[in-house]
Amino acid sequence: MNRILLRLFLSLCMVALVSCSAKTSRLVTSGLWKDWERYDQLVQVDYPDAVPIILIHGWNGGEFSWPQPQALIAMETQLHRDIFFFNYRTGIIANRYPPIELLEEQLTTYLKQFSQVDVVAHSMGGLLLRQYLSEHADNPVRRILFLSTPHYGSNVAGLLVDIGDIGYTGNIQASELLPGSDFLWQLNSLEGVELEGKTVLNVYARAQRKLLKGDLVVSVSHAWLPWASNAEVNGDHHLGRRITEPWAMNFLATGQMPEPASMPSERELWLRIQPVGRSEPLKITRPSIHRFDQAMSFKDKSFGLCCDSRSGLHPVGGTSLILEDVVAGDVVRLFLRQGGRGALELHIKDLLKKADRPVQLVVVHPGSETTGTP
Repeated sequence: MNRILLRLFLSLCMVALVSCSAKTSRLVTSGLWKDWERYDQLVQVDYPDAVPIILIHGWNGGEFSWPQPQALIAMETQLHRDIFFFNYRTGIIANRYPPIELLEEQLTTYLKQFSQVDVVAHSMGGLLLRQYLSEHADNPVRRILFLSTPHYGSNVAGLLVDIGDIGYTGNIQASELLPGSDFLWQLNSLEGVELEGKTVLNVYARAQRKLLKGDLVVSVSHAWLPWASNAEVNGDHHLGRRITEPWAMNFLATGQMPEPASMPSERELWLRIQPVGRSEPLKITRPSIHRFDQAMSFKDKSFGLCCDSRSGLHPVGGTSLILEDVVAGDVVRLFLRQGGRGALELHIKDLLKKADRPVQLVVVHPGSETTGTP
């Protein structure tokens, strides 16, 4: 029934779009032609001896994810540097869009033409850049400005996966953005090695208490990057449109960092259960999980599982148990039936090993005293 209602909603949206008047369409098209004329002017090489700036948009993005072309032309003039776009196949309409790992191969080919670059990456574009850096230690990247990047995923991605499942094409990119996905697990297991030697600024929208304010796509704790200087600004998810502001211009011009943000207070654990001698983590199910607070009261609904389907080009398998808003006194019991084992009791205070990050990845080895944190 939910899928039928979703189909009906999308159909009504299409009808509304088609019903726009011809006059309005002509006005919009005329404006688009003028914008594309300016974009054509923008991508010409004007400063061949300066380090260029490469803009990488996010999911469902493109040239229009950034400031208007006239603003970018003025930015070029002020910095005396060229600005170029790296675009790739993505979109809100579910299609056979490539996984992030294959987009990385396209980015590799694109960047081969430059000896040195500074990169501004918005949202999923930041994950694409990190994936590229993880595969290419020898790269031309000097400075990186991450904007609203879901380093630890986005809960909104679940909705995108559901929309993609309406048809037969799915939405692979959205599945990789799910918290706990194979893609995000492997990328963050690198512990920031891919960023070594780079000047990195990670900027996200400040958390807002008001309804429908702030970044409604990526939470502050999922946007925080432990291996970079973090800064927060007022705004929403679309920080790519604000790169002409002083905090971004100063960083791109000289590497100057804005005032650092305080780390979010929320704590989240991603757990994978991997028995000793087993090559991949266990598949676990929701009924096998019991969560308690310090008073041993049930908190059964305060967890998530990822993923029901494949969520990476090179999957390691298993299930990620996502525990949100954890505190040291929490207890988790997992009823594992494999090999005749009983309940595995985990005390959160024993798993919170690192104080420098809101989200921690932990591999638990039942039957062994070893608890590994990748």
